[in-house]
Amino acid sequence: MDHRTHLFESHRPLLEGLAYRMLGTRADALDIVQETFLKWSQTDIDQIRDARAWLVTVCSRIALNTLQSARSRREMYVGTWLPEPLMEDTRSPDEEPEIDETVSVALMHALERLTPNERAAFLLHDVFGYSFDEISTLLGKESAACRKLASRARARVRDARPKFAASSTEHQRLLTAFLNAARAGQIDELRGLLAEGVELHADGGGKAETVTHVLRGADAVSTFFVRVWSATAHPDGRYRFVLRWFNGSPGLLVHDEDRLIAAVSVSVDEGVIRGIYAHRNPEKLAAFLAEAG
Repeated sequence: MDHRTHLFESHRPLLEGLAYRMLGTRADALDIVQETFLKWSQTDIDQIRDARAWLVTVCSRIALNTLQSARSRREMYVGTWLPEPLMEDTRSPDEEPEIDETVSVALMHALERLTPNERAAFLLHDVFGYSFDEISTLLGKESAACRKLASRARARVRDARPKFAASSTEHQRLLTAFLNAARAGQIDELRGLLAEGVELHADGGGKAETVTHVLRGADAVSTFFVRVWSATAHPDGRYRFVLRWFNGSPGLLVHDEDRLIAAVSVSVDEGVIRGIYAHRNPEKLAAFLAEAG
């Protein structure tokens, strides 16, 4: 590997992490990073004083342009759009890693409410630790304007960020208790695990049956899951639920015999479940199948 390629590869995890958080899809993120590499390969790197800053600048600008067109496509999406699941090979619910809220489905979904520039300013400052002077150069805007963009973004995604960080143990305990109560039809126990204002967001993309609107409230959500999941407790063993770490926390993969039919994650705060996110679109579930293959 030559010096140019080695230098780029040393920054690849940073660029992929930024691009995924900007777009919410792994394929788009990889395309953005590849385009960044092509520009890097055509540049006289001896004239670049800070390779990291140059790469992040180029990657951010490509991501912003890509996000503009992605937003147009998502306006045509059938039902709720959720980000593509992000696999993390190095994590397991048994290893007690820290929850990473910066890639949670809850936060990624909330980022969709932001303008592209708000999203970039928020991510670059609050997640990646760039100063507003640095972001000013990246976005081509005044530092004060970038500060305002990040402040507006922070206010708009505040509800998606937990007030108190949950441990992976607590997160997994609530997720497991939620599954067991729903399958056993224990609606009162299930309701007790949910915040009063809990929301269910389900992404079927018009390709799988699911709720087509956001379901709100502990009563409505608990009733829904008891109705749907209590049927999976049949002794024929047709359904399997597997704990799997993705998007920075433990989640559940739901199998109907050998077919993966759903990936479910939850957001946890103050000892209760505040959000439930269910991927049902087969195109997004393919991320798990590709990994298994």
